[in-house]
Amino acid sequence: MTNTFISIFTSGEGEADVAGRKQKVSANDVVVVPAGTQHQFYNTGKTPLELVTVYSPAEHNATSVHKTKEEGDKLEEDGVDEAPEWSQQSKDANEKKGLVKEEGGPYKGE
Repeated sequence: MTNTFISIFTSGEGEADVAGRKQKVSANDVVVVPAGTQHQFYNTGKTPLELVTVYSPAEHNATSVHKTKEEGDKLEEDGVDEAPEWSQQSKDANEKKGLVKEEGGPYKGE
């Protein structure tokens, strides 16, 4: 399954390379990466380049924090960092299981 995601940069300075198109990035910038698009982010500053990434559907466990891309790749390869099962299912399937609701109120999440 391929994922579309957005990255929101929170600090530092860097470069985003998305499908060969390069652009400078810094705090408060947002980059959208369509599903299946080759991409890479590079730190070009003197401080860490920090970002928050939102995947749809989820690609990682909700509690995952990776210091480096290599660490994240290794945890995925080892089967340690897996997206929760519900994130890979349709909204209808999750509603039937009581995992999501159209209206307010608690849900039975993982």
